[in-house]
Amino acid sequence: EDAEKLAAGIREAVARGVLDPNPPVEPVCKVNVAGKSADQVAGEIVAKLGAEASTGCVLVLQGLSGTGKGTTVSKLEMLLPKCVCWSNGNVFRSLTLLAVTHCEKEGVPFSAEAITPAVLAKLVKCLSFGKFGGKFDIRIKGMGLDLLVSEIANTTLKEPRVGKNIPTIAKMSQGEVIKFAAGAAEQMRSAGHNVLMEGRSQTLDYVRTPHRFELTLPDPSVIGQRRAAQRMMAAALQEVSDADLSVVGAAGEAAEVHAALKKALQAMHEPLPPTVKPAA
Repeated sequence: EDAEKLAAGIREAVARGVLDPNPPVEPVCKVNVAGKSADQVAGEIVAKLGAEASTGCVLVLQGLSGTGKGTTVSKLEMLLPKCVCWSNGNVFRSLTLLAVTHCEKEGVPFSAEAITPAVLAKLVKCLSFGKFGGKFDIRIKGMGLDLLVSEIANTTLKEPRVGKNIPTIAKMSQGEVIKFAAGAAEQMRSAGHNVLMEGRSQTLDYVRTPHRFELTLPDPSVIGQRRAAQRMMAAALQEVSDADLSVVGAAGEAAEVHAALKKALQAMHEPLPPTVKPAA
């Protein structure tokens, strides 16, 4: 569902001429993660970056859900100097804040119809990326606002009036946000930073960089198995954390863990409850 929403947003941006329908995507280096730890995968990627890891580069990382992208990014952040992990989330939130503020000023309810292409273009111009106070940041200036995203990321940008309206803005501004992110990444690279961008290929294809990596598994069914194991471990961990293991000793603790894992596995095999049909 998320992939289709993203694809729809990109198609809309292409139709409006914001994005190129066929971006010139550089070759992608595929990294087989089967049997490798996150440290090994990250080390392999850093080795392929070579000397550019010390001067700054933009690195994009894609792959199916369950291949370990998030964990790999965390490891790369620790290995690469002057490393920044980019997320489009706050750009969407910033645009949504501007859109909501615009509607408030106009005295109209927030809606997709209220944010016309002309209004959206005006809102995008209110965002800029650069160094403010010696640090890279996103600045919101317009609609009566003058804010730095780093200072409001956990306050204003998390307000309900912003959060509930993000899907509407995200659908209509995919192209603008993708271009903004690509420009920000290039600015940071030019300043000697290593910029990590993790996500879906539909958006990453619009970021120009020779350092493109995709995490793969030769057997796709392994992804499902790994996700099932993660769910089982999470449920078992909760079960064990609720128990008092201090009184059972090492042998008893091992037995408790085994029992918790068995219970979690059995729960995953239980049939789903029947769907209740609404009354005629």
